[in-house]
Amino acid sequence: MNIDLSAAPGVSAPADALLRPNTLTIDLDAIAERVREIRAAVGPGIRFFATLKADAYGFGVLAVARTVIEAGADAISIVSLADAVRLREAGLTCPVLVYAGALPDREVVQAVEAHGLMPTLHDDSTLDAYVRHARGPLDCAVKIDVGQERIGVPAERAPAFLARIAASGRLRLALVNAHPYIASGAGALEALQWQCARFTEACRAAEQLGVTIPLRVLASSKVLRMTSAMSLDGIDPGQGLFDGLGLDSAAGQARRWPLACLTSRLIQVRRLERSAFLEQAPFPLRANMRLGIVPIGYSDGIHRAHAGCVLVHGRRSPLLASPSLEYTRIDLTEVPGAQVGDEVVFIGAQGEERIAPDEVMRARGIARLPDLMLELKPSIARRYVRVASSGR
Repeated sequence: MNIDLSAAPGVSAPADALLRPNTLTIDLDAIAERVREIRAAVGPGIRFFATLKADAYGFGVLAVARTVIEAGADAISIVSLADAVRLREAGLTCPVLVYAGALPDREVVQAVEAHGLMPTLHDDSTLDAYVRHARGPLDCAVKIDVGQERIGVPAERAPAFLARIAASGRLRLALVNAHPYIASGAGALEALQWQCARFTEACRAAEQLGVTIPLRVLASSKVLRMTSAMSLDGIDPGQGLFDGLGLDSAAGQARRWPLACLTSRLIQVRRLERSAFLEQAPFPLRANMRLGIVPIGYSDGIHRAHAGCVLVHGRRSPLLASPSLEYTRIDLTEVPGAQVGDEVVFIGAQGEERIAPDEVMRARGIARLPDLMLELKPSIARRYVRVASSGR
C-alpha cells in the first residue's frame, strides 16, 4: 500500500508530469521493525525518545515521526523548532523534546509554549531567556556535556544549574540528558563508562541539593550497540531507527532496508558515432557504443549514491564518467532494447538483479545508512510505502 505523508497541509504538490522522474522509495514498515526491535531490547519500562535530527536523517520527519510513534516509541526528540511545530500542526500529540538550535528570544519561547514542546537548556543564557519570557510552568530538559565537548552544561557545573531551574518558579525539570562521545579502538568502553559516571554523579549531586530528576537519558544508538547497562530511565536512538542495533544480524535474519529503492528514467538513448579527438572524450569510447541519459546528477547527491552501475531491463549497466550537475551517463551497449522512458535503478531490485544499499555504501565509503540518505537531496521526490513482504 502506498501512502503519501510528505505534503504540508494546504500546500499543493507539483503535478508528477512537471517533475523529473527521480524517486526515492522509503519502506516505513522497515523503520517500524527497527523501532520494535529496540523496544523489545530495552523493555517496556524505559522511556523511548526517537531522535529525528536533520529531517529524520533525510527520510522525512513527518512520515517517520508518525511511524515510530505507532511502532512503540514514546516521544520525539528533534533539533529543528520549525519541524517540531510541523509535527504539532500535523496532529501529533506525543511529547516532543527540542534540542538546542534556535536562539530563545520571546517569539521562540512563545512558540514552544503554544505548541506544548519541551525545550533544552544548555547554558546560563538559555536558562535566563526562558525564565524571562516563559509564562510557565514549562517542562524543560537540560543537556549535560560529559565528554562530547560540544554543547551542554559541563558536568561539574550541572548540579548548581539544575538547582537554579528548580528554584525558578517558571520552569519544571522534566529530564536530564547527555550525548557521550564514542571513541574507537582500545579504551572505548572505559571512556564511555567514565562519561556515564560523570553523568550519574552530576544527577546524584543535584538530587542532594533537593532537585527531583524525573528522567535520566544517556543511551544513544552507539551506546546501545556497546552496552545495555546505560539505558537508565530513557533512551534516545537516532541512526539506529534506520540501520538497527545489530539485532537482526545477530538473529541471522536478512536485513530489510528502509531505503527500498532509488530510481530514475531514461530521457535519451543514442548510438555514439564520434570519430575525432577520441582521447579528449569524457570517457573511453568503443565501436557501436550506446549511451543512455538520466536526469539526475551531483546536484541531487547521486555522485555519493551509486555503486558504479545501474539496473536497466534487469541487467547491470556501468556509469560512464562521473555524474554531471543534472545528468548521469550510462553505458547501454549490452542492453540493446533500452529506450526512452525505461526505468533505471540506482538502488533496489529489477527483475532478478539487485543493488542493495550496502553495496552502494561500500562503493562510496559510507559507513551508515543514514549517512547515505543524507547525501540524497530534497530535489529527489520521496515516496512512502508499506511493504507487506520483507523480500523487498
